[in-house]
Amino acid sequence: MTHATTRTRLRRTALLAGAFIALATATSTAQAAVSATGARPASGARIAAAPSDCPKYYFCGYKYANYNTLAFKFKDCYLQEIPDGLNSGGSWYNNQSNGTKAKMYDKNKHLIYTTPGAPYGDPNGDWAPVWYVDAC
Repeated sequence: MTHATTRTRLRRTALLAGAFIALATATSTAQAAVSATGARPASGARIAAAPSDCPKYYFCGYKYANYNTLAFKFKDCYLQEIPDGLNSGGSWYNNQSNGTKAKMYDKNKHLIYTTPGAPYGDPNGDWAPVWYVDAC
């Protein structure tokens, strides 16, 4: 093998290695940007628009996952008992004023969960421990 052939192969190897490093860096940068912005995959809890049966300024509870079968909608700021029959599964959507957080309480009226600020929802919630909701 000649000196020129060896040099050509080394250049190709260096170019390929450089391209690989550039690709890996670009991928890492894109992943870091997603992490830094808090972007969520399409299956995340944040959805582009509220379910059609959950009006603005309401906290809506659904009997089934994925916002199916509206069970209640609360907008007043006091402790309200959720309807009977919500024993497991379900979902909820907080469609109140931007940033408003709802609170969920157990049967002894102890706070067990505070939602992220509106608008926000959980397509796969669990009503089993929840007895009361304060919409704001």
